[in-house]
Amino acid sequence: MDQDLPWKRSADRAEGARARAVLLLKDPARAPSVEALVAAGIEARFDSADIAAIAEGAGILGEADALVVEIAPGDARAMEAFDRLVHLAAGDTAVIAVVDGLTVADTRALLRAGAADALPLPFAPEELRQALEPVRRPQRAPAGRPGAAEPSRQGRIVALMGVLGGVGTTSLATQAGILWSDTAKVCLIDFDLQFGNAALYLDLRPSLTLGDLIADYERLDAELLQSVAMRHASGLSVIANPVDINPLDMVSIEFVDRILRLAAQSYDVVLVDLPTAWTEWTIRILERADIALMVTDLSVAGIHQARRQLEMFEANNLIPKTRILANRVQTNLFGKVDLKDSEGVLGRKIAYTVAEDAATMRSANDEGRPIKEIKSGSRIAKDLKALAEALEAVPVAESAVRS
Repeated sequence: MDQDLPWKRSADRAEGARARAVLLLKDPARAPSVEALVAAGIEARFDSADIAAIAEGAGILGEADALVVEIAPGDARAMEAFDRLVHLAAGDTAVIAVVDGLTVADTRALLRAGAADALPLPFAPEELRQALEPVRRPQRAPAGRPGAAEPSRQGRIVALMGVLGGVGTTSLATQAGILWSDTAKVCLIDFDLQFGNAALYLDLRPSLTLGDLIADYERLDAELLQSVAMRHASGLSVIANPVDINPLDMVSIEFVDRILRLAAQSYDVVLVDLPTAWTEWTIRILERADIALMVTDLSVAGIHQARRQLEMFEANNLIPKTRILANRVQTNLFGKVDLKDSEGVLGRKIAYTVAEDAATMRSANDEGRPIKEIKSGSRIAKDLKALAEALEAVPVAESAVRS
């Protein structure tokens, strides 16, 4: 009876109720506390049942939204039990795998086995919350089964490139991505292999990164792409830059073509944060983008470098899709911005401006929060909203590589 099983799921559970998870871990001390999980919106309890016993039909199935199961992918017997468990739970309870020393190969093997998600051990409450989020919607079919493929979509690709380091390109990318996530499924890919900070600015500590996708290029598909993307509380998905500083030539044009095609099929909007470097593959990304944002400030150095960069955009036939964004713009007493001199030097109009507010942006980056939460109604918050709305109006280009 339901009163004897307080955890048993109910079809009429209130919208927004806490997700319920049963955690099957060898050492519960490696998991967040029950209190920390409750604070993250998760109603959790630990269970000592053996995975093999559950896979034989133990009654724990159906009592929660998900089972969070510790598994060693290299253990054939454990994987056999995990496979039985996933099949037994199908359509009733999601199974989330947790792995000590999780790798891309582990993630792929577990997703192929039908896991709803795979997390590193130890994991943070927010990571589990994000993994549990989809269980309230119809679960995706395990890979290799009917219905596994996601519907094709043609997401908008926006590439951002700073004219020099320190002009705030990544800050703009993360904040625009947060805003855009209110109305769309958005992914931010940090292609700055050497100095990327997108995940850091969102207060995320991903266990898998763009480097793992590059290393596993031959097996890269939409499922693997989305498993590496980490979710911010806003809903924004982020594929972080590699942990180690890497040479720019580790990226191939073939990899760029594949990841952009898969991302555009999986998300409504794909934001690409580029390094301040001209290579074959950065040019390829700019070619595949629907819009290229060239980010500068209005300093002498910024305008000088912007003018030089425009020559490169023109040499690569990118001018029609290129828009200049002036960041950290000072306004006068009446809130006006004088761009006449800067535009005269550039020989082009500045399409977008974002006001100077270093303290607010620094707080947003340090805390991984939206600017609108830190200083709602501020000029910088209004400028960022206007930017996101303007980019949303950009039409999606038809391109063979993204079909």
